[in-house]
Amino acid sequence: MSTPRSLIFASLLLSFAGPAVGEDLRLGLGNFGLRATVAPPATTPQLQPQATPFTVWLDFHRLAANRWIPGELPDWLAPVEAETRNGLDGVTTSIRVHLRNLGDSGRDLQFRLFFDDQKDLSPTVAAWSGLAGRRFEYGPLGDSLGLQTSETLTFPTAGIDFIDITVPGDGHNLRGVFLALLEPAQVQRGLDFELPADLVDAFQNLPPIITKAEDISLYGRVRAVIDPSGLKLAPDAATRGTWEFPLQSPPLLAIVTYEILGADPTAPLEVIVNDRPLGASAIHWPDLADPGFLGLARPLERDLRFRYTGWLRAQKIIPGSALRAGANTLSVQLHPDSGAVAIRAVEIQLKYNWKNLDYTLAPATP
Repeated sequence: MSTPRSLIFASLLLSFAGPAVGEDLRLGLGNFGLRATVAPPATTPQLQPQATPFTVWLDFHRLAANRWIPGELPDWLAPVEAETRNGLDGVTTSIRVHLRNLGDSGRDLQFRLFFDDQKDLSPTVAAWSGLAGRRFEYGPLGDSLGLQTSETLTFPTAGIDFIDITVPGDGHNLRGVFLALLEPAQVQRGLDFELPADLVDAFQNLPPIITKAEDISLYGRVRAVIDPSGLKLAPDAATRGTWEFPLQSPPLLAIVTYEILGADPTAPLEVIVNDRPLGASAIHWPDLADPGFLGLARPLERDLRFRYTGWLRAQKIIPGSALRAGANTLSVQLHPDSGAVAIRAVEIQLKYNWKNLDYTLAPATP
């Protein structure tokens, strides 16, 4: 596969940052010399913005600061409205998103709401028809974890004129919404395996883990749920989550998988098995264009920190020697530089010997 000219040019600039472009370069290699001339590019590479006519990100805080006067919007979306009311149930805020020019197009809509998951401030989402009234309602959303999070909903646009987001209070905990019009695509799958997710995420996010009550074996692998519920870890409270689980016999290899909310790319959770530190977990990160990445500036820190305001999948490989027959303990430790996070859907896969296990014997001496 050929390398794009822009990448080649960027690589040359990084590798030969000292001399100017077009200047002879001489590198000493022992008694030999290497002489190279870097020619200037024929044209300057241009950065092309990605066209997204069927996708939009609405930042509620920025819109509120501009008195809800929008910038550019796609032709299928009208300006957003917001209203705070003081009624019998107290103060509530509604944000209304108007859809237009869709008619009976048959398209579905991805609606991903970003909010601060605070107790007693759970948002509700309702889709309305101007003639038929309320068509769909979802919520209250969230788990009252006190963390920035997001929830993804999908529903048909046919007959929908506007969508209301309603939350108790002044709406300060609503961050924004990501909207994307969807189209169906044919997907093939193995008949013996689980159905694929209903939605292919725009930013390559993995679907949520679906935990099963019973243990499942396949080709020497045993898959078991350790804890399907959620757990919050915070620097000023519990910094470690610990679980115990029994094994009839130690495996050859194991993988622990869980989902994490509020992950920091530079401060991953660390895994400890039977008091043996195994290092940091690996996280499947989505595209950096994802609005789920939220920046955080700390005093005296050179780099801007980020945390992800959504659930991501994390894994850690466990060598077989770290596990034993009988009781075992698994701990997930908060990184010293990390803020509060939540974890859920902790499960383990165990690899055992079976009749078709393929391996090679390395020679005792090379």
